[in-house]
Amino acid sequence: MGKRLEQQPMYPHYTYYYPHYLQTKQSYAPPPQPMAPPSPGTTGGGSHGGCHGGGLMEQLSKTNLYIRGLPPATTDQDLIKLCQPYGKIVSTKAILDKNTNQCKGYGFVDFDSPAAAQKAVASLKASGVQAQMAK
Repeated sequence: MGKRLEQQPMYPHYTYYYPHYLQTKQSYAPPPQPMAPPSPGTTGGGSHGGCHGGGLMEQLSKTNLYIRGLPPATTDQDLIKLCQPYGKIVSTKAILDKNTNQCKGYGFVDFDSPAAAQKAVASLKASGVQAQMAK
């Protein structure tokens, strides 16, 4: 009756790079691997928000604050004035746009002690500033 057409690969231009992948019709399932036992000091169950990169939980800084919602005119000096009442500051950095030289809306303040940093976060949040411990 009619001439039967040979089915062409769906993405022929990828066959050069991935010929083995396009020729197989089976789905891939990774081989089962034993799970490592839980590390000491952790409790079983539950999931941790903010886990990235190989399943390791990201450690929050104990002294470095991330502050967002800053106005474009914010400078490092403004961050010092904002956070000085809460403890000794090691460093500040308002993140600036390289083209406009204006603050991108966020910055960092590093305190000399975890207690000062925690006090700053609590007080700044209470006053409406978007502050949290940096990653």
